[in-house]
Amino acid sequence: MKKLTIPILGLQLIILGVFFLPFNSWEGIPYLGEYYRDSCFLFFISAFTILLFKKRIDVPYKNLIFQLLLFFILWALIATFLNSYNISEYFFKKTTGLSRFINQFGSLLIAAVILPITFFNGFKGFNLNSLLILIRKSILISLIVVSFYAFIEILIVKFDVIGLKKTVLNLFDYFPFTEAKTDMRLRRISSVTFEPPALGTYLISIAGWMFSYIITENRKQKYIPTIIVLFLGFISGSRAAFFAISVQLLIAVLILIKGSQSKRNVYKAALITFVTGGILLGTFNKQIFDYVKQEITSFKLNDSTHALSNKSRFGIQQAMFEVFLDNPISGTGYGLQAFESWKKYPGWAKNNNWEFRLKYLNQNDKRFPPGYNMYLRILSETGIIGMFVFGLFLLQIFLWCYNNLKNEHRTYSFIILISMIGFTLNWLKMDSFRIYFFWICLALIFLIDQSKVLKNE
Repeated sequence: MKKLTIPILGLQLIILGVFFLPFNSWEGIPYLGEYYRDSCFLFFISAFTILLFKKRIDVPYKNLIFQLLLFFILWALIATFLNSYNISEYFFKKTTGLSRFINQFGSLLIAAVILPITFFNGFKGFNLNSLLILIRKSILISLIVVSFYAFIEILIVKFDVIGLKKTVLNLFDYFPFTEAKTDMRLRRISSVTFEPPALGTYLISIAGWMFSYIITENRKQKYIPTIIVLFLGFISGSRAAFFAISVQLLIAVLILIKGSQSKRNVYKAALITFVTGGILLGTFNKQIFDYVKQEITSFKLNDSTHALSNKSRFGIQQAMFEVFLDNPISGTGYGLQAFESWKKYPGWAKNNNWEFRLKYLNQNDKRFPPGYNMYLRILSETGIIGMFVFGLFLLQIFLWCYNNLKNEHRTYSFIILISMIGFTLNWLKMDSFRIYFFWICLALIFLIDQSKVLKNE
């Protein structure tokens, strides 16, 4: 039995956080701000606290990707300072500009500094191959629980097997950080997450890890995790998530198909997917047809089902772009675009839209409107300079993946590349840096680069 040391305890807490990442349907802890629902954050911040007791906290300050990240954070601070006069005048939703900046910049520091440093130090000292297996196994076990809940939820929501709610689903109330619920109105699937888009983000985050079973395992069961991710992405009703996962799979296939052995694997996976799809289509053809029809027409602005959501998203994004045009160099300051955007919401978006009336423009509701697009948020808050630095940061990550696809770290490169494709697409419909697997992937890049340096020495 291994002695329980600080590094081992730190790693165990991180792995527990990885397992609990999708479990956020509970009420949460309000004082944690935007992290209030995220059960995984409790484990990650505990790991950070534990690792502080190490003799030394390592920071990958020599890594170019980390340097670009720090430069982006620094510019976000400078951009805010350049707008200090406006900040002093800002007041929206009972919140001052300074208070909003402190809250948002603090959240950025947690996500972009504390989390990757925690993961980097938590992973350091452990064998990279063993680490991959450990992380991936934790994800797989978590996915099995997520899938079981989703299966029962599908039977209830899609096929009206209502009796399963009390007899089976409600048992999840006893599971940590989970509140058993179903959406009988919209009939969407969220599993153990708090909403369908959250389930979609989780699936995007783990897709690369689950796809990697195809290239590392020889058993026929290696295709099952991929099929599960695709099925849950489709059935969740999260349009953007399913599109992102489909692109991730396409890129994965293009990478895998290069080798002869990989070709056979891909053909097998395609055959299994085709047969499974045929069985599902034959059994539930009407339900599937109706669902596909609904999703194809879901981007309209004049239908009864999706018009309101689309109007809100597109209207807010248009307003953010107009804010950028007014402040092209340094933006409004980090976390502050909403103080300007609310004045620019277009009439076509606000008209007959209760979301603007009761939420986004309601001064009694202290919750700020989401931006629904990370790139427009960065443009509007940090200007073209901030966007340029952030773009270089992402580009360097993709270059790292490309350069390592054919060496001993190819499995990690494959996972990180597929993950990053998903994250960059997902940021087209959300504006939060609270994407935990993004920072896990970043920490693994730092760790691999450090191992190369040590090997060369």
